[in-house]
Amino acid sequence: MGLEVPMDGGKAGASDGDGPQGVSHVGTRWSRRVAADLIGFADVLAIAGGGAIATLVQFTLDQLATDQLAPAIQLSLLSAAVAHFILLQLGDYRSDRITVLPAGPGRIGLVLFSAFSCVFSVALTLGLGSQFPASWLPIAVGASIGLVAIVRFIARSILAHGADRGLFDTSLAVYGTGRIALKLYEHVRSDPGGLRLVGIYDDRQDQQRMESRELPVAGSLRDLIEAGRAGSIDEIVIALPQSAERRISDIVRKLEQLPVRIRICTHISSDLVDALPSRHRVSNIGPLGLLDVKSKPLKDWAPVLKRIVDLGIATIALVVASPLMLAVAVAIRLDSPGAVFFRQQRHGLNHREFDVLKFRSMTVAESGAAVRQATRGDARVTRIGRFIRRTSLDELPQLINVLKGDMSLVGPRPHALVHNEYYGEMLERYANRHQVKPGITGWAQVNGFRGETRTPQEMQARVEHDLYYIDNWSLWLDLRILALTPMHGMAHQNAY
Repeated sequence: MGLEVPMDGGKAGASDGDGPQGVSHVGTRWSRRVAADLIGFADVLAIAGGGAIATLVQFTLDQLATDQLAPAIQLSLLSAAVAHFILLQLGDYRSDRITVLPAGPGRIGLVLFSAFSCVFSVALTLGLGSQFPASWLPIAVGASIGLVAIVRFIARSILAHGADRGLFDTSLAVYGTGRIALKLYEHVRSDPGGLRLVGIYDDRQDQQRMESRELPVAGSLRDLIEAGRAGSIDEIVIALPQSAERRISDIVRKLEQLPVRIRICTHISSDLVDALPSRHRVSNIGPLGLLDVKSKPLKDWAPVLKRIVDLGIATIALVVASPLMLAVAVAIRLDSPGAVFFRQQRHGLNHREFDVLKFRSMTVAESGAAVRQATRGDARVTRIGRFIRRTSLDELPQLINVLKGDMSLVGPRPHALVHNEYYGEMLERYANRHQVKPGITGWAQVNGFRGETRTPQEMQARVEHDLYYIDNWSLWLDLRILALTPMHGMAHQNAY
Protein backbone atom coordinates (compact mmCIF):
# COMPACT_ATOMS: atom_id res chain seq x y z
CA MET A 1 0.00 0.00 0.00
CA GLY A 2 3.00 2.28 -0.19
CA LEU A 3 2.29 3.04 -3.86
CA GLU A 4 0.48 6.34 -4.25
CA VAL A 5 -1.46 6.41 -7.49
CA PRO A 6 -2.89 9.84 -8.26
CA MET A 7 -5.93 10.16 -10.45
CA ASP A 8 -5.43 12.07 -13.69
CA GLY A 9 -4.27 15.57 -13.00
CA GLY A 10 -4.30 15.03 -9.26
CA LYS A 11 -1.29 17.23 -8.56
CA ALA A 12 -3.09 20.48 -8.87
CA GLY A 13 -5.36 22.11 -6.38
CA ALA A 14 -5.04 23.70 -3.01
CA SER A 15 -4.22 21.88 0.16
CA ASP A 16 -6.72 19.52 1.72
CA GLY A 17 -9.29 20.87 4.07
CA ASP A 18 -12.73 22.37 4.13
CA GLY A 19 -13.24 25.60 2.34
CA PRO A 20 -15.90 28.17 3.07
CA GLN A 21 -19.34 26.82 3.85
CA GLY A 22 -18.42 23.23 3.19
CA VAL A 23 -16.82 23.69 -0.20
CA SER A 24 -13.40 22.06 -0.09
CA HIS A 25 -10.27 21.82 -2.18
CA VAL A 26 -8.11 18.75 -2.62
CA GLY A 27 -4.70 17.92 -3.97
CA THR A 28 -3.47 14.44 -4.84
CA ARG A 29 -6.08 11.67 -4.76
CA TRP A 30 -5.77 7.91 -4.77
CA SER A 31 -7.76 5.64 -7.04
CA ARG A 32 -10.00 3.38 -4.94
CA ARG A 33 -9.87 0.65 -7.57
CA VAL A 34 -6.07 0.63 -7.63
CA ALA A 35 -5.92 0.61 -3.82
CA ALA A 36 -8.36 -2.32 -3.61
CA ASP A 37 -6.41 -4.31 -6.21
CA LEU A 38 -3.14 -3.68 -4.38
CA ILE A 39 -4.68 -5.02 -1.17
CA GLY A 40 -5.82 -8.12 -3.05
CA PHE A 41 -2.33 -8.61 -4.45
CA ALA A 42 -0.80 -8.23 -0.98
CA ASP A 43 -3.25 -10.84 0.36
CA VAL A 44 -2.23 -13.28 -2.37
CA LEU A 45 1.45 -12.80 -1.51
CA ALA A 46 0.70 -13.28 2.19
CA ILE A 47 -1.25 -16.51 1.60
CA ALA A 48 1.40 -17.91 -0.70
CA GLY A 49 3.97 -16.83 1.88
CA GLY A 50 2.16 -18.89 4.52
CA GLY A 51 2.47 -21.96 2.34
CA ALA A 52 6.14 -21.16 1.75
CA ILE A 53 6.73 -20.92 5.51
CA ALA A 54 5.08 -24.32 6.04
CA THR A 55 7.23 -25.78 3.29
CA LEU A 56 10.41 -24.30 4.77
CA VAL A 57 9.55 -25.63 8.24
CA GLN A 58 8.90 -29.12 6.92
CA PHE A 59 12.08 -29.08 4.83
CA THR A 60 14.13 -27.91 7.82
CA LEU A 61 12.73 -30.81 9.88
CA ASP A 62 13.64 -33.23 7.07
CA GLN A 63 9.96 -34.05 6.52
CA LEU A 64 10.01 -32.82 2.92
CA ALA A 65 12.43 -33.96 0.25
CA THR A 66 14.00 -31.59 -2.25
CA ASP A 67 11.84 -32.89 -5.10
CA GLN A 68 8.72 -32.04 -3.05
CA LEU A 69 9.52 -28.33 -2.78
CA ALA A 70 8.14 -27.38 -6.19
CA PRO A 71 4.77 -29.19 -5.68
CA ALA A 72 4.46 -27.55 -2.24
CA ILE A 73 4.98 -24.08 -3.70
CA GLN A 74 2.47 -24.85 -6.46
CA LEU A 75 -0.13 -25.89 -3.86
CA SER A 76 0.53 -22.65 -1.97
CA LEU A 77 0.05 -20.49 -5.06
CA LEU A 78 -3.11 -22.35 -6.08
CA SER A 79 -4.51 -22.01 -2.55
CA ALA A 80 -3.76 -18.28 -2.64
CA ALA A 81 -5.63 -17.96 -5.93
CA VAL A 82 -8.67 -19.85 -4.57
CA ALA A 83 -8.68 -17.78 -1.37
CA HIS A 84 -8.46 -14.56 -3.38
CA PHE A 85 -11.43 -15.65 -5.49
CA ILE A 86 -13.49 -16.37 -2.35
CA LEU A 87 -12.59 -13.04 -0.75
CA LEU A 88 -13.44 -11.32 -4.03
CA GLN A 89 -16.89 -12.90 -4.02
CA LEU A 90 -17.38 -11.87 -0.39
CA GLY A 91 -16.79 -8.25 -1.39
CA ASP A 92 -13.50 -7.70 0.43
CA TYR A 93 -12.06 -5.85 -2.57
CA ARG A 94 -15.02 -3.67 -3.50
CA SER A 95 -13.64 -0.24 -4.26
CA ASP A 96 -16.47 1.49 -2.40
CA ARG A 97 -15.71 -0.45 0.80
CA ILE A 98 -11.92 -0.36 1.03
CA THR A 99 -11.95 2.04 3.97
CA VAL A 100 -13.84 -0.60 6.03
CA LEU A 101 -11.65 -3.52 4.96
CA PRO A 102 -12.67 -6.65 6.93
CA ALA A 103 -9.82 -7.77 9.18
CA GLY A 104 -11.41 -10.26 11.62
CA PRO A 105 -9.15 -13.33 12.10
CA GLY A 106 -12.19 -15.62 12.30
CA ARG A 107 -13.46 -14.64 8.86
CA ILE A 108 -9.98 -14.75 7.36
CA GLY A 109 -9.24 -18.12 9.01
CA LEU A 110 -12.45 -19.68 7.67
CA VAL A 111 -11.71 -18.53 4.12
CA LEU A 112 -8.08 -19.66 4.19
CA PHE A 113 -8.88 -23.00 5.78
CA SER A 114 -11.53 -23.61 3.11
CA ALA A 115 -9.14 -22.65 0.29
CA PHE A 116 -6.19 -24.74 1.50
CA SER A 117 -8.44 -27.72 2.35
CA CYS A 118 -10.12 -27.62 -1.06
CA VAL A 119 -6.80 -27.51 -2.93
CA PHE A 120 -5.22 -30.15 -0.67
CA SER A 121 -8.22 -32.45 -1.11
CA VAL A 122 -7.93 -32.20 -4.89
CA ALA A 123 -4.20 -32.92 -4.59
CA LEU A 124 -4.94 -36.03 -2.50
CA THR A 125 -7.45 -37.19 -5.09
CA LEU A 126 -4.79 -36.86 -7.77
CA GLY A 127 -2.28 -38.68 -5.59
CA LEU A 128 -0.10 -35.63 -4.95
CA GLY A 129 -0.99 -34.60 -1.40
CA SER A 130 -0.05 -37.98 0.06
CA GLN A 131 3.61 -36.97 -0.38
CA PHE A 132 3.26 -34.23 2.22
CA PRO A 133 3.31 -34.71 6.01
CA ALA A 134 -0.01 -34.16 7.79
CA SER A 135 1.32 -31.12 9.64
CA TRP A 136 1.96 -29.16 6.42
CA LEU A 137 -1.68 -28.09 6.04
CA PRO A 138 -2.27 -26.64 9.56
CA ILE A 139 1.09 -24.85 9.51
CA ALA A 140 0.32 -23.35 6.09
CA VAL A 141 -3.14 -22.21 7.18
CA GLY A 142 -1.89 -20.78 10.47
CA ALA A 143 1.02 -18.92 8.91
CA SER A 144 -1.24 -17.53 6.15
CA ILE A 145 -3.79 -16.30 8.69
CA GLY A 146 -1.05 -14.50 10.59
CA LEU A 147 0.44 -12.89 7.48
CA VAL A 148 -2.94 -11.82 6.07
CA ALA A 149 -3.92 -10.39 9.45
CA ILE A 150 -0.72 -8.32 9.44
CA VAL A 151 -1.40 -7.16 5.87
CA ARG A 152 -4.97 -6.20 6.76
CA PHE A 153 -3.86 -4.35 9.90
CA ILE A 154 -1.31 -2.31 7.97
CA ALA A 155 -3.73 -1.73 5.09
CA ARG A 156 -6.52 -0.56 7.42
CA SER A 157 -4.14 1.91 9.05
CA ILE A 158 -3.03 3.31 5.71
CA LEU A 159 -6.57 3.43 4.34
CA ALA A 160 -7.94 5.10 7.45
CA HIS A 161 -5.20 7.72 7.31
CA GLY A 162 -5.87 8.30 3.62
CA ALA A 163 -9.63 8.49 4.16
CA ASP A 164 -9.19 11.07 6.95
CA ARG A 165 -7.17 13.22 4.56
CA GLY A 166 -9.75 12.79 1.80
CA LEU A 167 -7.33 10.98 -0.51
CA PHE A 168 -10.03 8.56 -1.68
CA ASP A 169 -12.72 11.17 -2.17
CA THR A 170 -14.11 12.01 -5.59
CA SER A 171 -13.74 15.73 -6.19
CA LEU A 172 -17.17 16.97 -7.27
CA ALA A 173 -18.06 20.28 -8.88
CA VAL A 174 -21.65 21.40 -9.47
CA TYR A 175 -22.85 23.74 -12.19
CA GLY A 176 -26.09 25.48 -11.28
CA THR A 177 -27.48 27.33 -8.25
CA GLY A 178 -31.14 26.47 -8.32
CA ARG A 179 -33.34 24.11 -6.30
CA ILE A 180 -31.73 20.98 -7.76
CA ALA A 181 -28.23 22.22 -6.93
CA LEU A 182 -29.28 23.12 -3.38
CA LYS A 183 -30.71 19.64 -2.85
CA LEU A 184 -27.51 18.06 -4.13
CA TYR A 185 -25.40 20.41 -2.00
CA GLU A 186 -27.32 19.55 1.17
CA HIS A 187 -27.10 15.82 0.49
CA VAL A 188 -23.33 15.88 -0.04
CA ARG A 189 -22.90 17.90 3.17
CA SER A 190 -25.01 15.49 5.23
CA ASP A 191 -23.88 12.21 3.62
CA PRO A 192 -20.69 12.67 1.53
CA GLY A 193 -20.34 8.98 0.62
CA GLY A 194 -16.81 9.53 -0.74
CA LEU A 195 -17.71 12.81 -2.49
CA ARG A 196 -15.96 16.06 -1.75
CA LEU A 197 -17.55 19.22 -3.06
CA VAL A 198 -14.86 21.47 -4.53
CA GLY A 199 -17.03 24.21 -5.95
CA ILE A 200 -20.41 25.40 -7.23
CA TYR A 201 -20.44 27.38 -10.46
CA ASP A 202 -22.99 29.43 -12.37
CA ASP A 203 -22.96 32.23 -14.95
CA ARG A 204 -26.27 33.81 -14.00
CA GLN A 205 -25.89 37.19 -12.34
CA ASP A 206 -29.55 38.01 -11.77
CA GLN A 207 -30.11 37.37 -8.06
CA GLN A 208 -33.84 36.84 -8.65
CA ARG A 209 -32.94 33.73 -10.67
CA MET A 210 -30.79 32.43 -7.82
CA GLU A 211 -33.28 30.25 -6.00
CA SER A 212 -31.02 30.00 -2.94
CA ARG A 213 -28.42 32.30 -1.45
CA GLU A 214 -27.13 29.47 0.74
CA LEU A 215 -24.97 28.17 -2.09
CA PRO A 216 -21.38 29.50 -2.18
CA VAL A 217 -20.68 30.25 -5.85
CA ALA A 218 -17.02 29.71 -6.78
CA GLY A 219 -17.21 31.21 -10.25
CA SER A 220 -18.52 30.97 -13.80
CA LEU A 221 -18.39 28.27 -16.46
CA ARG A 222 -15.02 29.62 -17.58
CA ASP A 223 -13.72 29.27 -14.01
CA LEU A 224 -15.07 25.71 -13.91
CA ILE A 225 -13.19 24.84 -17.11
CA GLU A 226 -9.99 26.33 -15.70
CA ALA A 227 -10.41 24.32 -12.48
CA GLY A 228 -10.95 21.18 -14.56
CA ARG A 229 -7.79 21.87 -16.55
CA ALA A 230 -5.88 22.33 -13.28
CA GLY A 231 -6.74 18.72 -12.42
CA SER A 232 -8.63 19.44 -9.18
CA ILE A 233 -11.94 17.97 -10.37
CA ASP A 234 -12.91 14.34 -11.00
CA GLU A 235 -16.60 14.78 -11.72
CA ILE A 236 -18.98 17.55 -12.75
CA VAL A 237 -22.74 17.44 -12.14
CA ILE A 238 -24.87 19.85 -14.14
CA ALA A 239 -27.82 20.69 -11.88
CA LEU A 240 -30.22 22.69 -14.03
CA PRO A 241 -33.99 22.39 -14.56
CA GLN A 242 -35.52 20.43 -17.41
CA SER A 243 -36.52 23.64 -19.16
CA ALA A 244 -32.86 24.50 -19.71
CA GLU A 245 -32.29 21.75 -22.29
CA ARG A 246 -30.49 23.90 -24.83
CA ARG A 247 -28.33 25.49 -22.17
CA ILE A 248 -27.45 22.07 -20.76
CA SER A 249 -26.50 20.87 -24.23
CA ASP A 250 -24.20 23.88 -24.78
CA ILE A 251 -22.57 23.45 -21.37
CA VAL A 252 -21.94 19.73 -21.91
CA ARG A 253 -20.24 20.43 -25.22
CA LYS A 254 -17.95 22.98 -23.59
CA LEU A 255 -17.11 20.66 -20.69
CA GLU A 256 -16.42 17.61 -22.89
CA GLN A 257 -12.83 18.73 -23.39
CA LEU A 258 -12.05 18.05 -19.72
CA PRO A 259 -10.83 14.60 -18.55
CA VAL A 260 -13.65 14.31 -16.03
CA ARG A 261 -16.89 12.40 -15.58
CA ILE A 262 -19.96 14.48 -16.50
CA ARG A 263 -23.47 13.80 -15.22
CA ILE A 264 -26.73 15.68 -15.62
CA CYS A 265 -29.10 16.01 -12.68
CA THR A 266 -32.34 16.46 -14.61
CA HIS A 267 -34.69 14.76 -17.07
CA ILE A 268 -33.76 15.76 -20.59
CA SER A 269 -35.32 15.05 -23.94
CA SER A 270 -34.24 12.24 -26.25
CA ASP A 271 -32.90 14.61 -28.89
CA LEU A 272 -30.16 15.75 -26.50
CA VAL A 273 -29.25 12.16 -25.68
CA ASP A 274 -29.05 11.29 -29.37
CA ALA A 275 -26.83 14.30 -29.99
CA LEU A 276 -24.18 13.22 -27.51
CA PRO A 277 -21.56 10.61 -28.52
CA SER A 278 -21.08 8.90 -25.14
CA ARG A 279 -22.76 5.75 -23.87
CA HIS A 280 -25.42 6.82 -21.41
CA ARG A 281 -26.56 5.18 -18.20
CA VAL A 282 -28.57 6.24 -15.20
CA SER A 283 -26.96 6.63 -11.77
CA ASN A 284 -27.67 8.59 -8.61
CA ILE A 285 -26.26 10.64 -5.76
CA GLY A 286 -28.53 9.97 -2.82
CA PRO A 287 -32.12 10.78 -3.84
CA LEU A 288 -31.10 12.56 -7.05
CA GLY A 289 -31.25 10.74 -10.36
CA LEU A 290 -28.41 11.43 -12.79
CA LEU A 291 -27.78 10.78 -16.45
CA ASP A 292 -24.13 9.96 -17.20
CA VAL A 293 -23.18 11.67 -20.44
CA LYS A 294 -19.40 11.23 -20.27
CA SER A 295 -16.99 8.98 -18.40
CA LYS A 296 -13.60 10.04 -17.15
CA PRO A 297 -10.95 8.77 -19.60
CA LEU A 298 -7.96 6.71 -18.42
CA LYS A 299 -9.01 6.16 -14.81
CA ASP A 300 -7.95 3.65 -12.12
CA TRP A 301 -5.26 1.30 -13.52
CA ALA A 302 -5.30 2.80 -17.02
CA PRO A 303 -2.86 5.72 -16.39
CA VAL A 304 -0.58 3.42 -14.36
CA LEU A 305 -0.38 0.75 -17.08
CA LYS A 306 0.01 3.34 -19.83
CA ARG A 307 2.86 5.04 -17.96
CA ILE A 308 4.63 1.72 -17.32
CA VAL A 309 4.44 0.86 -21.03
CA ASP A 310 5.62 4.36 -21.97
CA LEU A 311 8.64 4.22 -19.68
CA GLY A 312 9.60 0.68 -20.66
CA ILE A 313 9.30 0.99 -24.43
CA ALA A 314 10.64 4.57 -24.60
CA THR A 315 13.73 3.64 -22.59
CA ILE A 316 14.47 0.62 -24.78
CA ALA A 317 13.75 2.58 -27.98
CA LEU A 318 16.01 5.44 -26.91
CA VAL A 319 18.90 3.05 -26.20
CA VAL A 320 18.42 1.16 -29.47
CA ALA A 321 17.99 4.32 -31.54
CA SER A 322 20.92 6.20 -30.00
CA PRO A 323 23.40 5.39 -32.82
CA LEU A 324 20.82 6.39 -35.43
CA MET A 325 20.00 9.60 -33.56
CA LEU A 326 23.68 10.45 -33.36
CA ALA A 327 24.02 9.92 -37.12
CA VAL A 328 21.02 12.15 -37.80
CA ALA A 329 22.41 14.85 -35.51
CA VAL A 330 25.76 14.82 -37.33
CA ALA A 331 24.02 14.93 -40.73
CA ILE A 332 21.94 17.94 -39.68
CA ARG A 333 24.99 19.88 -38.53
CA LEU A 334 26.85 19.10 -41.76
CA ASP A 335 23.88 19.90 -43.99
CA SER A 336 22.94 23.37 -42.75
CA PRO A 337 23.84 25.89 -40.05
CA GLY A 338 21.75 25.94 -36.91
CA ALA A 339 20.82 23.86 -33.88
CA VAL A 340 20.38 20.10 -34.08
CA PHE A 341 17.17 20.09 -32.07
CA PHE A 342 14.04 22.11 -32.63
CA ARG A 343 11.82 23.10 -29.69
CA GLN A 344 8.29 24.33 -30.04
CA GLN A 345 5.57 24.91 -27.46
CA ARG A 346 2.61 22.56 -27.70
CA HIS A 347 -0.48 21.83 -25.62
CA GLY A 348 -0.48 18.62 -23.59
CA LEU A 349 -2.90 17.08 -21.13
CA ASN A 350 -5.49 19.65 -20.03
CA HIS A 351 -3.95 22.27 -22.35
CA ARG A 352 -0.75 22.45 -20.28
CA GLU A 353 2.07 23.87 -22.37
CA PHE A 354 5.34 22.01 -22.86
CA ASP A 355 8.31 22.13 -25.24
CA VAL A 356 8.18 19.35 -27.81
CA LEU A 357 11.56 18.11 -29.08
CA LYS A 358 12.28 17.31 -32.72
CA PHE A 359 15.28 17.12 -34.97
CA ARG A 360 15.53 20.38 -36.90
CA SER A 361 14.40 19.80 -40.46
CA MET A 362 14.00 23.39 -41.66
CA THR A 363 16.14 26.47 -42.07
CA VAL A 364 13.77 28.32 -39.70
CA ALA A 365 12.48 27.56 -36.21
CA GLU A 366 8.98 29.02 -36.11
CA SER A 367 7.07 29.21 -32.85
CA GLY A 368 4.49 31.39 -31.15
CA ALA A 369 1.91 33.21 -33.24
CA ALA A 370 3.55 32.59 -36.63
CA VAL A 371 3.79 28.90 -37.50
CA ARG A 372 3.15 27.74 -41.06
CA GLN A 373 2.60 24.06 -41.84
CA ALA A 374 5.11 22.43 -44.15
CA THR A 375 3.83 22.03 -47.70
CA ARG A 376 4.96 19.92 -50.63
CA GLY A 377 8.18 21.35 -52.04
CA ASP A 378 8.52 23.75 -49.08
CA ALA A 379 11.74 25.76 -49.57
CA ARG A 380 12.27 25.95 -45.80
CA VAL A 381 12.92 22.19 -45.55
CA THR A 382 16.60 21.22 -45.75
CA ARG A 383 17.95 18.26 -47.75
CA ILE A 384 18.41 16.14 -44.64
CA GLY A 385 15.18 17.55 -43.27
CA ARG A 386 13.21 16.25 -46.23
CA PHE A 387 14.52 12.72 -45.59
CA ILE A 388 13.99 12.67 -41.83
CA ARG A 389 10.50 14.16 -42.16
CA ARG A 390 9.44 11.58 -44.74
CA THR A 391 10.76 8.74 -42.57
CA SER A 392 9.57 10.36 -39.29
CA LEU A 393 13.11 10.24 -37.88
CA ASP A 394 12.65 13.87 -36.86
CA GLU A 395 10.21 12.65 -34.19
CA LEU A 396 12.74 10.43 -32.35
CA PRO A 397 13.74 13.09 -29.76
CA GLN A 398 10.15 13.01 -28.52
CA LEU A 399 11.09 9.81 -26.71
CA ILE A 400 12.67 12.22 -24.22
CA ASN A 401 9.31 14.00 -23.90
CA VAL A 402 7.75 10.62 -23.12
CA LEU A 403 10.30 9.89 -20.38
CA LYS A 404 9.69 13.35 -18.90
CA GLY A 405 5.95 12.67 -18.79
CA ASP A 406 4.90 15.45 -21.16
CA MET A 407 3.87 12.97 -23.86
CA SER A 408 2.88 9.34 -24.29
CA LEU A 409 3.97 6.91 -26.98
CA VAL A 410 0.39 6.81 -28.26
CA GLY A 411 -2.12 9.64 -28.24
CA PRO A 412 -3.38 12.57 -30.32
CA ARG A 413 -0.49 14.34 -32.06
CA PRO A 414 0.27 17.74 -30.47
CA HIS A 415 -0.22 20.72 -32.76
CA ALA A 416 1.38 24.17 -32.62
CA LEU A 417 -0.39 26.56 -30.23
CA VAL A 418 -1.52 28.87 -33.03
CA HIS A 419 -3.06 25.91 -34.87
CA ASN A 420 -4.87 24.82 -31.70
CA GLU A 421 -6.39 28.27 -31.38
CA TYR A 422 -7.37 28.35 -35.04
CA TYR A 423 -9.00 24.93 -35.20
CA GLY A 424 -10.36 25.20 -31.65
CA GLU A 425 -12.56 28.08 -32.79
CA MET A 426 -13.52 26.37 -36.04
CA LEU A 427 -14.19 22.76 -34.95
CA GLU A 428 -16.61 22.16 -32.10
CA ARG A 429 -14.93 19.17 -30.41
CA TYR A 430 -11.33 19.95 -31.32
CA ALA A 431 -10.34 20.83 -27.74
CA ASN A 432 -11.51 17.39 -26.54
CA ARG A 433 -8.22 15.96 -27.84
CA HIS A 434 -6.49 17.31 -24.73
CA GLN A 435 -8.22 14.90 -22.33
CA VAL A 436 -5.13 12.65 -22.55
CA LYS A 437 -1.43 13.19 -23.09
CA PRO A 438 -0.39 13.78 -26.72
CA GLY A 439 1.50 10.97 -28.43
CA ILE A 440 4.38 10.36 -30.81
CA THR A 441 1.98 8.28 -32.87
CA GLY A 442 -1.76 7.83 -32.76
CA TRP A 443 -4.89 6.25 -34.19
CA ALA A 444 -5.23 9.06 -36.73
CA GLN A 445 -1.64 8.64 -37.94
CA VAL A 446 -1.85 4.88 -38.55
CA ASN A 447 -5.07 5.52 -40.47
CA GLY A 448 -3.34 7.91 -42.86
CA PHE A 449 -4.19 11.28 -41.26
CA ARG A 450 -0.83 12.97 -40.83
CA GLY A 451 1.15 15.80 -42.36
CA GLU A 452 -0.40 18.90 -43.89
CA THR A 453 -4.13 19.53 -43.40
CA ARG A 454 -5.33 21.58 -46.34
CA THR A 455 -8.97 21.89 -45.33
CA PRO A 456 -11.00 21.97 -42.08
CA GLN A 457 -12.60 18.70 -43.22
CA GLU A 458 -9.22 16.97 -43.16
CA MET A 459 -8.56 18.23 -39.63
CA GLN A 460 -12.07 17.18 -38.60
CA ALA A 461 -11.34 13.63 -39.78
CA ARG A 462 -8.13 13.60 -37.76
CA VAL A 463 -9.98 14.89 -34.69
CA GLU A 464 -12.65 12.19 -35.03
CA HIS A 465 -9.96 9.50 -35.03
CA ASP A 466 -8.32 11.07 -31.97
CA LEU A 467 -11.62 11.14 -30.09
CA TYR A 468 -12.32 7.53 -31.07
CA TYR A 469 -8.98 6.61 -29.51
CA ILE A 470 -9.82 8.45 -26.26
CA ASP A 471 -13.28 6.90 -26.00
CA ASN A 472 -12.06 3.38 -26.78
CA TRP A 473 -8.64 3.29 -25.11
CA SER A 474 -7.21 -0.05 -24.08
CA LEU A 475 -3.71 -1.37 -23.61
CA TRP A 476 -4.32 -3.64 -26.59
CA LEU A 477 -5.25 -0.63 -28.76
CA ASP A 478 -2.01 1.12 -27.78
CA LEU A 479 0.05 -1.96 -28.65
CA ARG A 480 -1.84 -2.33 -31.93
CA ILE A 481 -1.10 1.29 -32.88
CA LEU A 482 2.57 0.85 -32.00
CA ALA A 483 2.73 -2.28 -34.15
CA LEU A 484 1.05 -0.51 -37.10
CA THR A 485 3.18 2.64 -36.86
CA PRO A 486 6.24 1.33 -38.77
CA MET A 487 3.98 0.21 -41.62
CA HIS A 488 1.42 3.04 -41.78
CA GLY A 489 2.42 5.84 -39.43
CA MET A 490 6.04 6.63 -40.33
CA ALA A 491 6.69 6.96 -44.05
CA HIS A 492 3.68 8.62 -45.69
CA GLN A 493 2.94 10.59 -48.83
CA ASN A 494 1.79 13.57 -46.73
CA ALA A 495 5.06 13.69 -44.79
CA TYR A 496 7.16 16.41 -46.41
